[in-house]
Amino acid sequence: TSTSFAADSSSGCGVGWMVFKDNSLVSSFFRAATNATFLNTVAMTFGTSGCAKHSIVMNDKSGIHFVEANQLQLVVEMAKGRGESVSAMGYVLGCRNLDLFSAKARSNYNNIFSKDQMSASEIYQNIKNSVKADKDLSLSCNVI
Repeated sequence: TSTSFAADSSSGCGVGWMVFKDNSLVSSFFRAATNATFLNTVAMTFGTSGCAKHSIVMNDKSGIHFVEANQLQLVVEMAKGRGESVSAMGYVLGCRNLDLFSAKARSNYNNIFSKDQMSASEIYQNIKNSVKADKDLSLSCNVI
């Protein structure tokens, strides 16, 4: 909170900035409190609350878009452990060994598709987590 009382040099985003627009010490305090209270770091990170998207999110943009456009095909092909879409997903993740990626996607299917209704972002994050958790895939793929 001590930085809240200093001159306001924040980036001007988040729910706090949407509610408290004055550039004063009081507004700065209430912006910080609002942003902390509503825990809108996800919205701030993904750029949906007036913030610039974080570079990691920008790196994931193409992967999330790919999952969104090919979600049904990925469900089928990852269950089989082979197919064009699952190989293309491996390519998007920078995997050098696409056969290994496809096989590991099959063995991690239940972790990747952990619930019935999932967003493309959730699926993509689960795929990345599976790659990171696997010793061979983490060496073969360029996942941050």
